[in-house]
Amino acid sequence: MSNGARHAIGVVIGLIVTPVIAVSLLFGIERMTRYFRYFMQGDSGRWGAAAALVFAAILIGVVAGSRLSPLASLVPGAFFSGVGLLWIAAPRWSLEHTSRKLPETLDRGYQLIGPYGVLLVLGVALLAASAAPSRWQARTATGAAPRYGPPPAPMGPPGGPMAGAPRPMGAPPAPGHVPQGALGQEPQWQQPPPQFGPPGGQFGQPGAPGPQAPPPGQYSPGAPPAPPAGSPAPPPPPAAGSRGAEESKPKPSSQSGSGDDDAPGEWTQMYGGDDLRGGGRS
Repeated sequence: MSNGARHAIGVVIGLIVTPVIAVSLLFGIERMTRYFRYFMQGDSGRWGAAAALVFAAILIGVVAGSRLSPLASLVPGAFFSGVGLLWIAAPRWSLEHTSRKLPETLDRGYQLIGPYGVLLVLGVALLAASAAPSRWQARTATGAAPRYGPPPAPMGPPGGPMAGAPRPMGAPPAPGHVPQGALGQEPQWQQPPPQFGPPGGQFGQPGAPGPQAPPPGQYSPGAPPAPPAGSPAPPPPPAAGSRGAEESKPKPSSQSGSGDDDAPGEWTQMYGGDDLRGGGRS
């Protein structure tokens, strides 16, 4: 609702409640005065007078509230303030020209409260309620912001992470959740583990060790060291059969002699062969 439409509705409300407040107030004052003046004659009309006064007070409180346009209280406030000031400024003229214009019951109530400033008090109170600056400002369509911010995120299932928290590495995604860029790909938890070391190649290519070859730079005690790059290949080792034949050949004697007589025997060599040889020669 625009601010202009709001004030227009306030004017209509003010024009309606002004005569209703006046009639209820004058009727209640006249009936209450009659009761206290002639209370010996009975209490008829006392409760009706009290109900009329309470109804007038409710209407005054409604138009003075901050929910309505200030014009709803400005219109009756200006009317009652004008009548009250007229009784104070020109009481004789007010008595001659404003009295006996209403029905008998209401006219008696008017003559009872007019000269005593009751209408002036009521009118000034309504004007003061209309002077609040907040009542003249336009109402915003949006509601007030929350005091403590938005509510926290709901808790996750028992034993699981909280809503919005990152999942641990390797954990499967939630049901119905497809990771970004993972359409048509195998899930991470179903992929084989990565192979450590350089990727394997075809056998025979340089730099691509076989499945049983040791890593480069590691010595194997059961294999000969690899020759450096660019050197000729070493000769192959002799076969097992040729090596046994060479060992079976008789070795030539390290001492040469003219005959069997000159060569000492094993017993002579062990027990003084030189002395015996010298004795024999001598």
